[in-house]
Amino acid sequence: MKKGVIVASFGTTHEDTRKKTIDVIENDIREAFNDSIFIRAWTSDIIRSKLKRRENLHINNIKEALDEALKEGVEELLVISTHIINGVEHNKVKDAVLSYKDRFKKIKIGAALLENEDDFKCIIKELDEIYNKEVGRAYLLMGHGSDHEANEIYEQLRNRFVDKGRDDIYIACVEGYPYIEDILPQLSEYKSVHLSPLMIVAGDHAKNDMAGDDESFKTILEERGKNVSFELKGLGEYDFVRSLILKHANEAVYVS
Repeated sequence: MKKGVIVASFGTTHEDTRKKTIDVIENDIREAFNDSIFIRAWTSDIIRSKLKRRENLHINNIKEALDEALKEGVEELLVISTHIINGVEHNKVKDAVLSYKDRFKKIKIGAALLENEDDFKCIIKELDEIYNKEVGRAYLLMGHGSDHEANEIYEQLRNRFVDKGRDDIYIACVEGYPYIEDILPQLSEYKSVHLSPLMIVAGDHAKNDMAGDDESFKTILEERGKNVSFELKGLGEYDFVRSLILKHANEAVYVS
């Protein structure tokens, strides 16, 4: 059977971080599934529209990617998501796949980055090694967040860091609970805070909402007398994250 693979990401308008994250993830997938036709999909309509206006660049949404797979004669399809949680964007992918399941002989879909206990263990183990525990220093990871029930993943991840003995690692979201205002009282005891994006890419949210000079995480903390450092490194730049995405691809389940 003719095989195909779709990699579905949220997307970004920032070429610098895309080259270091989404492009590398996609190249990993191409190599791992080199017997399959490769198709890119981005789920953010806002980002896709911006790129269309700015660069006249069209990127498939998930349904367009599924249509392209059909046009290419794909019979056995694997859909891989690079979304962090099983929330709004990942559900766009799942819903589209379900609506197309009878048009392919076989179709499989992989899990979001953080869905089960093994995922938590992997992320916590690796970040525990990356961020050295220091007296007076906290680490604040910035997630995207939403009002979807899956947003509780961020609190669960924080609780597991605490269980690991890393109560100095916090998580705040841009568009969902916990917001930075919810975390500020817990950060009062620290002299310095290091910021890092808990997102696949280090794009607009990381550059502006986290590390920008106007009402960002950085400025909010500096106004409270904190010594703030930050890194603009998306999760997609880390080997262990890309390996986890590949693991989910290999463990993808058939849609029925």
